Amino acid sequence: MEDAGLVLDRVRVVELAEGIPGPICCMQLADLGADVIKVEPPGGDRARFWGEEGAAPVFDHLNRGKRSICLDTTTPAGRSELMRLVDGADVVVVHRDPEQAEAEGIDWRHEQERRSQLIVCELTDFGEGGELSGQAGSELVHQAMSGFMRYAGSREAPCRVGYEIASVGAAMHAVQAVLAALFRRDEGGGGDHVSVPLLGQLLSLKSILLAAQSDPDAWCGFHLNGPHWDPDIGWETRDGQVTFDFRHGMGEAWTQFCEAIGRPDLPEDPEYDDWRSTIYIGDRKKTHGDVYRPYFAGATSAEASELINGLGGISVKFNDYAELLAHPQLAHLAPLVEVPGAGLQVGTPFRFDGAATTHSAPEPAPALPDEIDTGREGAA
Repeated sequence: MEDAGLVLDRVRVVELAEGIPGPICCMQLADLGADVIKVEPPGGDRARFWGEEGAAPVFDHLNRGKRSICLDTTTPAGRSELMRLVDGADVVVVHRDPEQAEAEGIDWRHEQERRSQLIVCELTDFGEGGELSGQAGSELVHQAMSGFMRYAGSREAPCRVGYEIASVGAAMHAVQAVLAALFRRDEGGGGDHVSVPLLGQLLSLKSILLAAQSDPDAWCGFHLNGPHWDPDIGWETRDGQVTFDFRHGMGEAWTQFCEAIGRPDLPEDPEYDDWRSTIYIGDRKKTHGDVYRPYFAGATSAEASELINGLGGISVKFNDYAELLAHPQLAHLAPLVEVPGAGLQVGTPFRFDGAATTHSAPEPAPALPDEIDTGREGAA
C-alpha cells in the first residue's frame, strides 16, 4: 500500500503542561506528525531535572518530536505571547496545578469560544466542579480515591500500583478526545473544549468492575474479586516464577498435566472438580494449590512453561525488563525506536499500513519567543 504520510501532518498543537499526562498526550500527537510547541516556564519544564548529572531521559521520552519555548505565562507579556501561539494552533492541551492556573488567570473555555475552530483539551485532577475541583491531585491520591489500590498488596494493606496508571490513562483518553474533536471539526462541527479529569478516567478503566457490582463489597464474576482474594502471584520454579493456566473447557489438558507431574489422582478427587479455582482463577489456589508446587520447585521456568504450553495452556515467565527486551517475541513487536540524540525509546504503539509515524528528539533547550514561527495557513 502506498504510504499516505503522517496522520496529523497539518495539525499544530500548543502544549501547556508539565508532569506526565499532558506531555504523553502531546508526544503521541507528535508521533502521528503534529507540530507540537511545548510552552515551558522560565526555569524549564520540571521533567528536565528528573535525572542525574544533567541527563533527563524521562524528559527526552515525554517530549520527543516537540519544539519548546520558555514563557512566564503569569505575566501580561507572557500571556500575550502564549495567545499568539494559540492563535496559530489547531489544538491546545492544558494541564495546570491549581496555583499555576490561578496565577495565569486564563479561562480556557472562553479562549476556545473566541476561536471557533480551536480545540482545547483541558486535563484536570478532579473535574471542573465539586468540592475537590480546586485541589491538586497526585498518582497516589487518584489511585486511593478510585479504589485501584484494593487490587495490590492485600485487603488489610492496599498498595499503590507502581505504574502511573492515572497519569498515563489520562493521557490516552486525552489523545482519543483530541482525535475525536479533530474529526468532528473536519466534518464541519467546529472546534470544542473537552475536559479530561484524571479521577474520572480511572473510573472508565474500572468500568467492567463497576458494571458487575451488586453491592459495595460484592462482585459477580470470578475475575472481579480482587478485593476479596489474595493477589495473584506466580508459581516458583528453580529460576523464577511462571504463570499457570488452562482455559475454560480444558479439563482434559489439566488431567494430562497432572499425569505428567506424577499426580494422576487429582482428577478423581472431588475436591478438584472445580480444578481451575486451584491453579489460577479462583479463591482455592491458596488452600488447594500446594499439590502442584513440588513439580514447579524442581523444574526450570522454561521446562514448566514448555509442559503447560505444549498441552495448550498458558505459561510465561515473570520477566524483568532485561528479560522482556531480550525476548524473541519483542523482535516481532519492534517496540523500540532510535531517537536521534536520545537513544533507544519505546515508540508509538500505533501501526498503520497506509500511514507513517515519526520519532524525533526534543529540542535541547527552549527557544525564545521571537524564534517560534506561528504563522501557518489553515490554522484556527
